[in-house]
Amino acid sequence: MHRAQRVAAAAVSAGIAAAIVLTGCSSGSGGGSGDPTTTATSTITDPAALVSAAADNTAALTGAHLNLAVQGKIPNLTAKSVDADLVAQPKTAAEGTATVLLGTTEATAPFVYVDDHLYANIDDHGYLDYGNGSSIYDVSVVLNPDKGLAHLLRSVTAPTAAGTENIDGVTTTKVAGTVPASDLAPLTGVNIAADQNTPVPVTMWITPDNQLARVVLTPAPNASMTISLSKWNETVEVTRPSDITTPTPATPPPSGDVSRDPA
Repeated sequence: MHRAQRVAAAAVSAGIAAAIVLTGCSSGSGGGSGDPTTTATSTITDPAALVSAAADNTAALTGAHLNLAVQGKIPNLTAKSVDADLVAQPKTAAEGTATVLLGTTEATAPFVYVDDHLYANIDDHGYLDYGNGSSIYDVSVVLNPDKGLAHLLRSVTAPTAAGTENIDGVTTTKVAGTVPASDLAPLTGVNIAADQNTPVPVTMWITPDNQLARVVLTPAPNASMTISLSKWNETVEVTRPSDITTPTPATPPPSGDVSRDPA
């Protein structure tokens, strides 16, 4: 074959190959089930947009694992720590363990929250019904989209990127800002400032898929509350304890043990 013919044949072959490639691309652009482009995601770099996305995801959670820890003293807050599985949908429920203050001492309290009632076994005295649980800690508000963490995130003012940090093997984006004191009350269980507009420092850690991993509230220089979430959208089955104790006048709670006053 002459050289000119070989060049022409090569050009035709290249044209056919290009047509095949273009045809394949155009058929995939319709979003078929095998289209890899439908799974593409983008990373949010703007702090305000990142916090907003985390707020939306938190509001939509069906469940999560909660770890709460209080450092220092937040007045009138009985709980020092909470470790629990939370269910947000279809009904609010929780099950776990809390550390609570009995006067000046601490006690371990397994608890169950179901059907709008908190049942806690404080210091191994048996499960009692504590109503909505606010005398210990109202776990129902944590994933409540109108009162809890999602609402808190939507209240953040002047969010600012503060670097990255590894949490449980995940590189999270750290964002700092402030929230009005009034928006902390549901999560702390108490009003922490006389002026409810007082700005309170808050720091958030958000995962690459825009889930809230941790938030630290600092209502006072020597007091903080750390709330960590994991196992996003995982749920557990929670049932009412079968052995609920009914206190009688002959067996009152220990003196000063206000947290054992049943509902």
